[in-house]
Amino acid sequence: MPAQRQAPPRPERRRVSLREALQLAARQGPDVAAARAQAAVVHAGVEKAWTAWQPDLSASGTFDHTSAPAEIPAGVLGPNSITIIAPNTRLGTLQIAQPLLSPQGLFAPGIANAAAEAAARGADEAREQTLLAVARAYLNLQGLEGLLNAAREAERVALRREQDARAQISAGTAVELALLRAQTETANARVQIANFEGNNQSLWPLLEALTGERVEPLPFGAPQEIPELAQEEAEPWENSYAVKSAAAAVVAAERSTHLDHFAWLPSVTGIARGNYNSSGGFAGTTTSYDLILNVNVPIYDRGQRIAQLHEDEARLQEAQAQLASARARARATWDGAKGNLSSAQVALQQATIQAELAAKTQQQVDASYRAGVSTSLDLSDADQRKFLAQSAAAQARTEVEVRKAELAVAAGALYRLSQQ
Repeated sequence: MPAQRQAPPRPERRRVSLREALQLAARQGPDVAAARAQAAVVHAGVEKAWTAWQPDLSASGTFDHTSAPAEIPAGVLGPNSITIIAPNTRLGTLQIAQPLLSPQGLFAPGIANAAAEAAARGADEAREQTLLAVARAYLNLQGLEGLLNAAREAERVALRREQDARAQISAGTAVELALLRAQTETANARVQIANFEGNNQSLWPLLEALTGERVEPLPFGAPQEIPELAQEEAEPWENSYAVKSAAAAVVAAERSTHLDHFAWLPSVTGIARGNYNSSGGFAGTTTSYDLILNVNVPIYDRGQRIAQLHEDEARLQEAQAQLASARARARATWDGAKGNLSSAQVALQQATIQAELAAKTQQQVDASYRAGVSTSLDLSDADQRKFLAQSAAAQARTEVEVRKAELAVAAGALYRLSQQ
C-alpha cells in the first residue's frame, strides 16, 4: 500500500504583545478588510458624482450604399454637377459635450462625500469591534494562563501533601484520611487544569482568525498596554465611530434635500461637433463644424421632483432619528463601561489583598501542621483558599484590562491607542 502523505506541521505560535496583536488585526484581519472593502465601494461614488462636470467625447462613422443616388446635373445650378446622395457615402462625426451647469453637478459631489464619510466611519466602527474581540480573546488567554499557574501550583502542593501523608503513615504518626484528602485535592487540581486547557483550545482559533496569524499572548503578568483614557474630554461618546457615521449620514440626507430644492435649475451644456460627408452636397465641402449651446429648463416632470423631495425628507428624518439613537446607545455604553471599569478595579484591589492574605495564611497553617498544632483538614482548607484567591485575582486582573478596552471602544479610541 502506498504510504499516506502526512500534513505538513503547522508553524509554532509567535508570542506578541497586545498592541502588536491589535495592529495585526487592524492591518490584515479578514473582518477589517471586509469592512474596508465595503467602504471603498461607497467611496467610489465620489468619483462617479464628479463625472457630472466631465466632458463627453464621442466619435461615430457610417458607410451608406444606396440604390437610389441623387445628383443635380451640370448646368442646372452651375457648371459642375452637384452630388446630393452618392451611391457610396461615408459619414463621420466627432463631438465633445461639456456640462456648464447642472443641479447634479452642484450638489451630487457633496452628497457622495458625506455618504463616503459615513461608510468610512462605519468601517472604523467595525474595526473597533474587531479589535475589542481581539483584546478579549488575548486577555482571556492571558488570564487563563494565570488560572493554569494557580491550578498547577495547587497540584504541586497537593502532591507534596501526598508525600508527607505517606511518610507520616509509614512513621505511624498519621492515618490514611490525610492521604485521601491530599489525593482528592490532587484530583481536583487536575480537573481544573483540564478545564482551563480546554478553554485555551477554544480561544486559540478565534485569536488566529481575528489577527490572521498564529500568535499567542505574552506570559501572564506582563505589563499591559491599554492605558486609561484622559477624563478632560467632554462627552467622549461623541467620538465613537457609530455616532460619527450616523452624523455623516444625516449630512448626506440634508444635502440630498438641498438638491431636491434646487432641481428646477437649468442644465447648460456646450457642444462642439465636427462633421464629415464624402458627398459634399450643396456646401461644396466634405467637412464642417457646429458650435451648440444647449439649455434645458425643467418645467414639470410629472411630479417626480416633488415626490423625490418628500422621499428624501423622510430619509432625513430617519437619519436624524438614527443619530439620536446612536448617541443614546453610545452614551449608555460609555457610562456602563466606565462603571464596569471602576467596579473591576475595586474588585482587583480586594482580590489582590485576599490573595496575599491567603498565601500568608497557608504558610502559617503549613508551619502549624508540621509542628503538630493544625490538622490535615486545616491544611486542606488553607490550600483551597489560596487557590481560590489566586484564581480570583487572575480573573480580576483580566476583567480590568477587558473593561479598559471596552471603555476605549466606547470613545472610539482603541485603534488610536494601539498605534501609540
